[in-house]
Amino acid sequence: MQRQRGFTFLLLLWWVAVSSVVLAALGQQWLLESRREREMELVFRATQIRDAIQHFYDQTPEGQPKRYPMSFDELLDDRRSGHEVRHLRRLWLDPITLKPWGVIRSGNQIKGVYSRAKGHPLRAPEGVNQYSDWRFEQG
Repeated sequence: MQRQRGFTFLLLLWWVAVSSVVLAALGQQWLLESRREREMELVFRATQIRDAIQHFYDQTPEGQPKRYPMSFDELLDDRRSGHEVRHLRRLWLDPITLKPWGVIRSGNQIKGVYSRAKGHPLRAPEGVNQYSDWRFEQG
């Protein structure tokens, strides 16, 4: 009976070690998947904002000079034609930083957005090495 006392303890140590390795691998996979989802959300949100900016430009009432919005509030509530037009339902935060977007301007008009994050994206267009290089803008 004395010889079998350590066997259960060794089996428990082995189980804890194997479980730790498996949990570490799962944690890494979860982290990668979470990052991939945030990048997809980045592309979706930035594309929606870029399209809303273009829609704002295209929907300029006749007799007024075509222009891009001066602020994001104009995308949410455009009253240039006399009635409310919503080019964007809401202004989302950057999903990578959870802070406001970086704004691309031409003069005082908004032409696009970009993320202010400095990390390296998993999937990005050629020539984009950091999130902050990934621009979503008109023309």
